[in-house]
Amino acid sequence: MPAQYGATRTIRAMTEASALSDGRANAWWARFFAGCRGVSWLSFGLIVAINTGVAAILYIEETRAWWHPFITAQCCGLSIAYAVNAVAPWDKSHPVLRLVGAVIVGSSVGLTLVFAIKGYLIGDPHYVIGTGLIDTHLLIGTLISSCIMGTFVSLFFMLKFQESRARAQMLKADAVRSTLSKQAIEAELKLMQAQVEPHFLFNTLASVQFLTETDPPKANMMLGHLLAYLRAALPQLRSDSTTLGQEIDLAQAYLSIMQMRMGARLVFVIDIAPDLRGHSFPPMLLMSVVENAIKHGLEPHAEGGTIRLEARRSGNRLAVAVVDDGHGLRDKIGNGVGLTNLRERLQALYAGSARFTLEEVQPHGARASIEIPFDEHAH
Repeated sequence: MPAQYGATRTIRAMTEASALSDGRANAWWARFFAGCRGVSWLSFGLIVAINTGVAAILYIEETRAWWHPFITAQCCGLSIAYAVNAVAPWDKSHPVLRLVGAVIVGSSVGLTLVFAIKGYLIGDPHYVIGTGLIDTHLLIGTLISSCIMGTFVSLFFMLKFQESRARAQMLKADAVRSTLSKQAIEAELKLMQAQVEPHFLFNTLASVQFLTETDPPKANMMLGHLLAYLRAALPQLRSDSTTLGQEIDLAQAYLSIMQMRMGARLVFVIDIAPDLRGHSFPPMLLMSVVENAIKHGLEPHAEGGTIRLEARRSGNRLAVAVVDDGHGLRDKIGNGVGLTNLRERLQALYAGSARFTLEEVQPHGARASIEIPFDEHAH
């Protein structure tokens, strides 16, 4: 019996040790592949496409073959995306600091991969340590550029993710109380779509990089507008509510950037009473209408036009309007998913006491109006 008991204990100890070893191995592999969690083929393809666009911009000033900027952009871009996704700063405290740290680590790893591929796989002596041909200034410049662009793009993704997740949580709670299951499902879809909407920021960064070579003062001005946009959007990382003034500031920064990109084709005017700036207002609601006016109103209109933002108190209601003299209400504009979701969101927030209207303006143009209950104590 003692011998049998000793053998049983030995087998049990070996089994426990094996299970512990397997658990540690699984945990190690889980940490290693943490940067791949939740990444679909669509997201991966989008990241590769963005990196390719960056490579195309870099190739404008590149004297070497196309594959040089292509490899650099893909290595740094994919490494940054992996590091940011592995850290997942949107779920932790101090998200911006964690994101910047992840970008720096990702840029360093990406640059290491560039040397490994170009120097030791392809055989370029300028990327082999010990040859004396490594351009230190180019190396530092590439690292800094990678960190700056990676921070901006990653920050944009995180802002859109946080905003969409807050919207999804709000609609899911309303669906429980008011059986709004349709809105909750659409909110989840918008949450996934928001992670693949880099066009505005990517195009703005591309414009800044182009203007850096052709018109540095204008590039500095556009970068200032971009920082103002991000400064207005950052509080949404820490708050689920906002004010009309904050939403106006965000829209103004966005319109300033679009004005520099569209030139004389875009003029905007903001007319809002100062005492209304502190009134509470649903986050990103005004931005949705402004973006819609640019996309469907002015961009398709060859002459461009003017966008006017107005806010007035009308009795016991706060009325905010976005008026443009562009393309007008053609091709069934106004019945799309974006504005349908906006109407449903107003319904979920104010239970029928708010409304959104979209009407034609003569001789051409459109007027989009948002009316919500005026709260005497909300400003």
